[in-house]
Amino acid sequence: MKPIRVMIVDDHEVVRLGLRAVLEPEDDIQVVADAATADAAIREARIKRPNVVLMDVRMPGKDGIQACREIRERLPATRVLMLTSYSEEQAVLAAVLAGASGYLLKNVGRAELLRAIRVVAAGESLLDPAVTSAVLARLKELSTREDPEVALLSKREREVMALVAEGRTNKEIAGELIISENTARNHVSRILDKLGLTRRSEAATFAAQHGLLRREKDTE
Repeated sequence: MKPIRVMIVDDHEVVRLGLRAVLEPEDDIQVVADAATADAAIREARIKRPNVVLMDVRMPGKDGIQACREIRERLPATRVLMLTSYSEEQAVLAAVLAGASGYLLKNVGRAELLRAIRVVAAGESLLDPAVTSAVLARLKELSTREDPEVALLSKREREVMALVAEGRTNKEIAGELIISENTARNHVSRILDKLGLTRRSEAATFAAQHGLLRREKDTE
């Protein structure tokens, strides 16, 4: 079995070295790259194609949430596991909407970190128990809100918005809705134009705030 290819992203060198020290002795894990900035992480991810990215949330300049979104857009097979010192509800919500597969606090134990990497590499998702309940409550609250702006969107555009909120790439949206990738891209562009938004992250937040998230029964 091939080892899990991991990239470490943190603006503190001592943290990157510490994570390497934890991961490199594992037979089934290979650290293929590390980066100190979001832009460097995006470049390295395109070159090294990691299976899992350990991503710091807070970094100077472009943050880990933005980097997560761009990596997921360009490399949909790559999973992102967010690491942070803070259990901030808004940051967790943003990470989930950006397509992160998991979210852990930096005080997590070695065994739990290794387990988390293996879990997300296998295609599953996880959140630190300390923040899960708050995030789910917040998502439920946001998804019940209504606003006249939603009337601007067609039924298909609402479907696309819901998938954007899940962190899906244009290619994944196309596959889900059985349309071309170009059509999916055009839908996203029209949605942004209609709502006066400039980024997918803003569209994802709008979807959550205006009740456009898919319910569990819709995803079965």
